[in-house]
Amino acid sequence: MTAKQGQVVAHGAFALFSARRRDEVGELLTDIFGRDDVSAFGADWRGIVYFTLHDDPEIASDTLVGFDPSSGASGPLASVDDVLGAVRSGEIADAVDGASFDAWRVATGQRSLDMGDCVPPAVFEFMGGDPTERSSEPQDLVTFIAVAAALMGRLEALGVQPGDEIPDEVFDESRWQ
Repeated sequence: MTAKQGQVVAHGAFALFSARRRDEVGELLTDIFGRDDVSAFGADWRGIVYFTLHDDPEIASDTLVGFDPSSGASGPLASVDDVLGAVRSGEIADAVDGASFDAWRVATGQRSLDMGDCVPPAVFEFMGGDPTERSSEPQDLVTFIAVAAALMGRLEALGVQPGDEIPDEVFDESRWQ
């Protein structure tokens, strides 16, 4: 990678991971997706993480895949080189809805986000939340991803379908230990 590692862009709207954060997020994504060819790359202020897959026959190894833990959606987005170019030019802010990020910063009085922080929806989208209604405080990215994955896994294990009422068992920690 030719860009500086650990780089935060546009007041934290986007961040290229440092080696430590790349390893930490990569391990989590490996567990979530059940594959060992995941290389974490970066994340945006919304908690969407970006990574590459090295052994996928359908996705080139230099293609960034985006994963939104709040909705569970994932898919290929752009090449690593294109994203690094957007980081260098500052255009990455537009690609990650920098205008909404700036509005959130003004509304909350936050000057910037630190690497490893995000501003996820107040309620996960897969639980009926609105992606435009954001948390008022930054949250740890790794915790956000892990909690979203655990809750989604619980919903799947209970057979909850979209539109179903969310059963209390989802939040019963003793059931899931």
